[in-house]
Amino acid sequence: MRPSESFVELSPGPFRVLTWGDGRETVLFLHGLTAVADVWGPTVEHLAENRRYVAFDQRGHGQSPRPPTGYGTGAFVRDTLAVIRRLGAPVHLVGHSMGARVAMLLAARYPAVLRSVAIVDIGPEASKANIETTVAAIASRPEVFESEAEAVAFAFRNRAPTPEAVALFLARLEPTGNGRLGWRAPSGALEQTVRSHRSRGYWREWRSIDLPALFIHGGTSNEVSVTIADRMCAENRKVRFERYEPVGHNIPLIAPERLAQSLEQFWGSV
Repeated sequence: MRPSESFVELSPGPFRVLTWGDGRETVLFLHGLTAVADVWGPTVEHLAENRRYVAFDQRGHGQSPRPPTGYGTGAFVRDTLAVIRRLGAPVHLVGHSMGARVAMLLAARYPAVLRSVAIVDIGPEASKANIETTVAAIASRPEVFESEAEAVAFAFRNRAPTPEAVALFLARLEPTGNGRLGWRAPSGALEQTVRSHRSRGYWREWRSIDLPALFIHGGTSNEVSVTIADRMCAENRKVRFERYEPVGHNIPLIAPERLAQSLEQFWGSV
């Protein structure tokens, strides 16, 4: 399936939306930090064609608004809630990383708008160390690339790229003139997001999730330790738990077919 592109007007401005297929049930996907809606394409390719699949560039990312401030979790939850209401609730919600945190909070606070929630490799713990590591990584990236070739060489300096991976990476960049490319997600917006989202814990919200829910843990994830994942399982046994071994954090790109299989099985039980 190829997605159609549209824009939905929310309070900060027009948000970019991708839609695959059509059907009675709707699935809404939320991407992670620095990513764009396009990252869900590989997963959608392995899903049944009898649903409508939707993903949008979240604030500060892709072609959606990049306000100077306003990157707390509440703003992301409100954006998502507004999109869901435009789509026609309830929906199945799937989030990865930053998007999974937003999905977790929305499931805890607004369960009536959801059929189910799938939380892919994020935990409810606060982590100052994680904040500083992530902010340092953002600060160390080149702000401008002289060419597409230079950008691709930077992104895939430690691994061989596939054409699909290159396309998904380039979707995170935009022309800045004279053949140069820059990031669609500004460093300032990303740093605000990281510091706001990861400075507090969300265990109370995690424990309160009571609708059909799935948590998928990357067994070698650098975002969610085995200890935290096991604690999550113990503190909310209503949530279905899966661990992917040996898979790291970026599950939608590393293991999209396996993720699609897990989602199909989960939705089949809802």
